[in-house]
Amino acid sequence: MRELKIGNRIISDNDVFVIAEIGANHMGDPNLCERMIVEAAKCGVDAVKMQKRNNKAMFTKTALSKPYDNELSYGKTYGEHREYLDWFGRKEFLRFKIIAEKYGVIFFATPFEEDSAEFLHGLGVVLWKIASCDATNIPLIKKIAEYQQPMIISTGGATMEEITTLFDAIYPINSNFALLHCISTYPNQDISLNLKFISYLRDKFPFTPIGFSSHHPGILPLMVARTIGANIFEVHFTLNRGERGTDHGFSMEPRGLGLICQDLKRINVMLGSQEKIVSSAETDGFIKKMGKSVYVNRQMMAGEVLDRKVLCVKSPAGGIKPSEMEDIIGKRLIGDYSTGIPLQKEDISDF
Repeated sequence: MRELKIGNRIISDNDVFVIAEIGANHMGDPNLCERMIVEAAKCGVDAVKMQKRNNKAMFTKTALSKPYDNELSYGKTYGEHREYLDWFGRKEFLRFKIIAEKYGVIFFATPFEEDSAEFLHGLGVVLWKIASCDATNIPLIKKIAEYQQPMIISTGGATMEEITTLFDAIYPINSNFALLHCISTYPNQDISLNLKFISYLRDKFPFTPIGFSSHHPGILPLMVARTIGANIFEVHFTLNRGERGTDHGFSMEPRGLGLICQDLKRINVMLGSQEKIVSSAETDGFIKKMGKSVYVNRQMMAGEVLDRKVLCVKSPAGGIKPSEMEDIIGKRLIGDYSTGIPLQKEDISDF
């Protein structure tokens, strides 16, 4: 059985686990970040996720000094932009963790390099996320796997060979992890989603939970992913899609996130099983009222022979079915019958 164990919680194929990805949508404002955590919890998410970077450890000096002066930036260089968004330290992260736990949701984060992994480990997080950009970063993946805590790994931009490599690297160390299908474009377009790959991952890794990390502005891809078998979902979250930044436009606002949390949990119930089940609600309701049975079209006495002329098909149902009418032709009634009563098998001789 495929399961992800997070503390006392076990997430199986029958469960849904929804993550609100706050990312950089807090815009460097810790008060806004706190509000986002609270609103996400009210929407019904299971977890809220942050991002943690040591930008000087992650990027080259050239990358950090690159001009980044545009309508979406928070600085003239990429380094200034990142520092504006990524300055939160231990004090702020502890604050966010406490708020999340107060509202009953798991708090965790994505470390983008080993310094940030050590920071989060010291913070006492109980769940880990590996970003798609690090799906081939085996040293980081192994380091986090050694913490022996549950992990969720996005696979955007990774080839199947690379996904297999990361699986083989982590499984002997820590088998308690999930893989998320992800397309690393921002936003996702319908044509790029390739959601059937979720089925392939489920077949390829039969004991590993498979989920979906969405960068799509709509809800539908998440619902489709659930019908295919995904049960862990990462969704970018914002309080206002119109805010400045690269992620707000494809993130879910509270109303959309609330619908996601509600409707994803309904899908498994709707899918049911491959067995055809006829419920009493069907047979005792519409099927009986509008369904058909065999009746006689005149008053008949016990002993009379039933022929095609005296038989008719009418509603409501509740007796011999029209498909069985040929079987009673030529047989005799045991008792008297009026036109308003459907014929019953036990009232016909030698039926």
